[in-house]
Amino acid sequence: MLASTRLAYRIARREALRYKGRSVLSIVLLGLPLLGVAIGASAYDTAVLSPEQDAELYLGETDAYIEPAYMGGAIVQHSWDERNPWAEPVNSGGYEDMSDIVPSKTQILAALPLGSWIAPYDAMGWSTEEIGVQTPNGIGTIEGYGYDLSDPIYEDSGLEYLEGGAPGRGEVVLSEDAASYLEVGVGDSLETTGNQDFEVTGIVEIPWNINGHFAIGPMFPDNANGWLVDTPEELTHEDALKLNELGMTVWAGSLLDLPPSGVAVQESYMVDEWSLMIYGLLVVVILMEVILLAGPAFAISAKRRTREFALMSASGATPSQIRNTVLAGGVLFGLLAAIAAVTIGIATVAIGRPLLEQIIGQRTPSLEVLPWLQASLVVVAIATGLLSALAAAISASRVNVVAALMGRTPGRKGSKRWLVLGLVMVGAGMASGFGGITLWSLPLMAAAIVLLQLGLVACTPALLAAAARLGRWMPLAPRMALREAGRNRGSAAPAIAAVLGVVAGGMAFTLVVTADNVRNESNQDRALPEGTTTLDLYSFVDIDEDGKVVEEADYDAGAAEAEAKLRKHLSDVELIPVSLSDVGFDCAAGVEGIDDPLQAYCNYTLVRPEANECSYWQIETTNEDEVRAAVEAAREDPRCDETSANSGWGLYEVPTSDDPRVVELYTGLKGEKLDEAMAVLDEGGVIVSDSWAIDDSGQVEFLTEIWDMNSDGEAAATFTTTLPAMSVDRDRLGYAGVFLSPGAAEELGMTPSHWIQRYVVETSTAVDGALVESIASDLSPKLVNGSIEARFERADYTDRSSLYIMLAVAALCAAITLGSTAVSTGLIIAEQRQEMTTLGAVGAAPGLRKRFAMWQTTMIALFGTLLGTIAGLIGYALIQAALNRPLQNQYPFETLYGWELPWANFGIMLLAVPILAAVGALVFTKARLPSERRLT
Repeated sequence: MLASTRLAYRIARREALRYKGRSVLSIVLLGLPLLGVAIGASAYDTAVLSPEQDAELYLGETDAYIEPAYMGGAIVQHSWDERNPWAEPVNSGGYEDMSDIVPSKTQILAALPLGSWIAPYDAMGWSTEEIGVQTPNGIGTIEGYGYDLSDPIYEDSGLEYLEGGAPGRGEVVLSEDAASYLEVGVGDSLETTGNQDFEVTGIVEIPWNINGHFAIGPMFPDNANGWLVDTPEELTHEDALKLNELGMTVWAGSLLDLPPSGVAVQESYMVDEWSLMIYGLLVVVILMEVILLAGPAFAISAKRRTREFALMSASGATPSQIRNTVLAGGVLFGLLAAIAAVTIGIATVAIGRPLLEQIIGQRTPSLEVLPWLQASLVVVAIATGLLSALAAAISASRVNVVAALMGRTPGRKGSKRWLVLGLVMVGAGMASGFGGITLWSLPLMAAAIVLLQLGLVACTPALLAAAARLGRWMPLAPRMALREAGRNRGSAAPAIAAVLGVVAGGMAFTLVVTADNVRNESNQDRALPEGTTTLDLYSFVDIDEDGKVVEEADYDAGAAEAEAKLRKHLSDVELIPVSLSDVGFDCAAGVEGIDDPLQAYCNYTLVRPEANECSYWQIETTNEDEVRAAVEAAREDPRCDETSANSGWGLYEVPTSDDPRVVELYTGLKGEKLDEAMAVLDEGGVIVSDSWAIDDSGQVEFLTEIWDMNSDGEAAATFTTTLPAMSVDRDRLGYAGVFLSPGAAEELGMTPSHWIQRYVVETSTAVDGALVESIASDLSPKLVNGSIEARFERADYTDRSSLYIMLAVAALCAAITLGSTAVSTGLIIAEQRQEMTTLGAVGAAPGLRKRFAMWQTTMIALFGTLLGTIAGLIGYALIQAALNRPLQNQYPFETLYGWELPWANFGIMLLAVPILAAVGALVFTKARLPSERRLT
């Protein structure tokens, strides 16, 4: 047994060395997907830092980073190995002033060992100051940090000077990206929108924020929410507990090994059932892609070795020995493919590490390889090599010895048998998929993907035989290609299967990204239609002790000044005012139980009539099964139409107007419907996006609650207001879901916002991003003697990141599809060398071989992409069910993954790939036929 196995591997090794080109192609087909996994594994392990590496990146040589927990007193810190640790307050009695929340520098130093030093720092990136600056193209913004870089603690934390040195008074340093964005360097000036110039003294890098657009200078506001800590000795647990008593969380390299405490942090974060399902299905898709991609090489290789197998059989080799010989080639090629993929993958990440750091936005301490996954790739490669060679091994063991030795190829029949088998497998796959979704079974859903793809592969010979009959109506070259494919289905079918596997995986992933993009867009606030241009004027007003505005901003003067600047860029400009109503500062004035109106707030809620409330809100249980049942009942209840996108976020900055143009813009109503809406608004009514909020009399009810911020009890006062109303589509009116008439705003006690005044800008000029930036430059500095800030914007809801991902996936799949098509076609053409010699001998023109190869390539690409698209759609149906499973049990309803088709990707795969494959075959296939030179 051992000798037989050793012989099989020796034959496989000699065969690989004898046909080096074919062997390399087989290894490439096996290794391409593995290379992607190897690169991804190493990149992931390099980018995802351990707690020790994370602390080193953010803290450098300093001892700790601390920040207030904002819990009003002493805390219990449960976790010690993360920047944002889990902590709970010791007492829940609240706080009286800010000193209970943010201890002073003196208090912090008193809790630390003698000789300690602290400096303000923001390791979360939450408290930067936005600074308006002059850019080469107009006006832009960067972040500002008010650190005093003369303190060496910042360099100890990892801040590095790439050029220059620390800034002094009236000077700044810039990040590398900010300097590039502003096109300035050391010695140049940074010009802000406030007409201030600061000399740039250096270019710096913060290792955890290498892509940041920021400036650091002592003149900027110090909004840091934490401190860097440097102690004479290593920070101890006792030191950390003292800081916890001040309400400060502690993140220190010396405390990373402390065990977590408390139930919340001791919970198991095992992969849940849903994640396991998704990962399992993705693994199955990838394995099928590898097997189908590498299968053609072994099938064609085995066919070319038919005479060799016949000689082995005639010499006494058993069918199992012949099978082992072919399978040994699968193991050998799988092992070589894994070694090559892992080596090239790690080398690629090592070389591309600077690019990886730019993508993730931080430095990486070292190259990591995720060794357990890389080792598992070797096992997977050997397994997939065996599976890829299995069909070829079975076919080789059944060789007709006499026919093979005589050089004859027996007629291939049985396409109907394979067709029936394929249809049975497709049917079984559909049943398995339905059962997997119903029973929520990973094995059944995985079996569905395997059976469906293999079923389509099994149907391919019958489809080729049917397509061959179409050749009679074709010109010579395509007729030859179709008939050759129908005659040599054993070669063409595996080549098509290779393309099928790649397209199926890529199409399924693309559909997931497309559906996710639609979900993200559906959750966006769309108060105004796409392309609407607006001018927002902002002002900061002073409030007296009674909640009254000391002096109103002169928005009319600001609008006039802004309009004059807009006319330099836009034609036919008209500014249509839109009042944004808000809660008045003095809304609680005179309310019994409210001593200080400035320490109170008012909350407005649109209330549905009791008969129109969704049944879900009536449950009083947290039991998972009962909650799931309530959600299922809600899906059958027409009153339950709330989604996470339009469930409402409260009434503030609510559009208010009685101008028909503004009403039409916000509501989308026209004609008689618009007239009806205007009649409601003229009566002092409102327009709402929740039709169930309107009662039988055509009115809605608003609940007003007034709360004292210094009290934990019930609302100090509540009352209701009833107003006439009309409803519009759910996706209108933005997050508030309400459009007010001036009379309704007054009735509710809401006032025009003192902070912002909006104008809809109507113009005949097409507005794009470049024009918006140019206008922003002209609208700076501030208007009306610097008291009003203007912002010109264009409503744009396009999620370009998802679009880029889809195109990247399509490009990657197209490249792999082209490669697999070219390799498979090349193997087929190599196999047909004798036929091409005969073709040349009977007088075929040299260009015929080019056209013949072109049509063979086109046919393989078309068949593969069509069948792969079908398989991808079916595979996505299963993945979609898995993705929607956890979303279906939530209310308000989440937008589910749907069937939004990526037409651009379909065009690339179904049209561009076959065309490019055909052009490539036409260009790279040699015109000289084999009969024109000696073959021996």
